[in-house]
Amino acid sequence: MLRLAKAFLNIALWRQTPAHLPASLFLLALTACAAGLMEVVDALLSPGPQDRIMTRVALEVGLPPAFTWAVLALSRRRARFLQTATALLGVGVLVGLVLYPLAALRSAIGDDRIASIPVGLLLFVGFIWYLLACAHIWRAALDSGVGLGGVISVGYLLLSISLEQQLLPHT
Repeated sequence: MLRLAKAFLNIALWRQTPAHLPASLFLLALTACAAGLMEVVDALLSPGPQDRIMTRVALEVGLPPAFTWAVLALSRRRARFLQTATALLGVGVLVGLVLYPLAALRSAIGDDRIASIPVGLLLFVGFIWYLLACAHIWRAALDSGVGLGGVISVGYLLLSISLEQQLLPHT
């Protein structure tokens, strides 16, 4: 398990590409379960409403592979689906392990306090890091430049925000 976490960290830090991951349906399922578990824990620990946990999990676990399949199918690179989807979910879990506690700390401090500014800055940096890590994954999957990877990452972000606002209006 530690080797897997290290592989996701190396992908997030641009040291490796998703090609270093095995093309395994089992690994994709395992990573999806970890992403779902992270979402459940976040939903249960968050102060907001908890009535739509399954919708949150479905979005967190289902949307990245669906989007990945669509992009790779359009670019005729479906053979890279398992590795790309696994990398995106794995990096998402890794980033969640960093950002969820920071978000909880910021919430505990209170948004109106000056002490929340450094935590908010760390959250911002972590979010940018996540977008760049996803851009790296897309760049590698599509054999393209980082610009296209960034556009796809931001496009996915906008899609996920839009779907989340439609399906989870109170979060």
